[in-house]
Amino acid sequence: MGALHQLIPMEEPGDVLSPSSASSYLACGFKWFGRHVLKLPDPPTGALTMGSAVHAAINANFEQKIETKRDLPPIGVKAVYDEAWQLMVKGEYPARYQGGKPSLPTEFRDDEEPGELKKQGEILALKYLDEACPEIEPQAVEFRVAGTINGVRAHGYIDLLDVQGRVIDLKTAARKPSEISSDYRFQVATYRQLLGSIVTGEARVDTLVKTKTPQLTQMSCTIDQSDVASVPGSGWMRRNSETGGTQAAGAQKGRFREVGRRAAGRTGDPAGESRHQPTNSWLG
Repeated sequence: MGALHQLIPMEEPGDVLSPSSASSYLACGFKWFGRHVLKLPDPPTGALTMGSAVHAAINANFEQKIETKRDLPPIGVKAVYDEAWQLMVKGEYPARYQGGKPSLPTEFRDDEEPGELKKQGEILALKYLDEACPEIEPQAVEFRVAGTINGVRAHGYIDLLDVQGRVIDLKTAARKPSEISSDYRFQVATYRQLLGSIVTGEARVDTLVKTKTPQLTQMSCTIDQSDVASVPGSGWMRRNSETGGTQAAGAQKGRFREVGRRAAGRTGDPAGESRHQPTNSWLG
């Protein structure tokens, strides 16, 4: 087995980064270490499961809309939501982003009532279908992009790209957001680096707020040169997605390279930093 292991190239933590992974590392390296190196289980709460089920229902609508140019009727979206909820609660929903491996079963908090959460999610999904979906013309839904940024392999998943090249993300939250976070701008800037002109730099965050009377807030932003400079590349960057490939050049330094080196244990004292033991640089 030892000889076989030497013949098969194994990815180490930090070898391939996503925008969310890089931001997570910078926020708290030890939490990143527990998730990506120690592989500690992190089962979703009821609130996370509800948000994922809403995503599943809305994404199913947009996937078929690419061909039909029409939204599903409410009964169709509700049916997708119900099935996704049931599978996610049991840990049987085939997640696309982990090679089809199902997620862990939901662990509801003491203050979460499953029936109420399920109904709340259904209301949110139908609200989005009614108020936001009609004006959205999807070009691609939940697709993977990958390439090299500043010598570090990077990848990500775009929730939705419309026909104008605008990135649209759907989120659920307990409170109304006040602004678009810098982490989100970093995420969209990464997509623009990897996809070039396919992504215009226009982005919108649609947030379904889980208040007593559900709300939909929409916040737009335009990614400018300062955002792009935060995720520059060195050498040639390759784009690999369901729609083909392009190349673009960059030269500056960026956070991907620094996070990649630190996450892989390539910085620290001259003796090197262990890949398997958290040190001070792992702490957020």
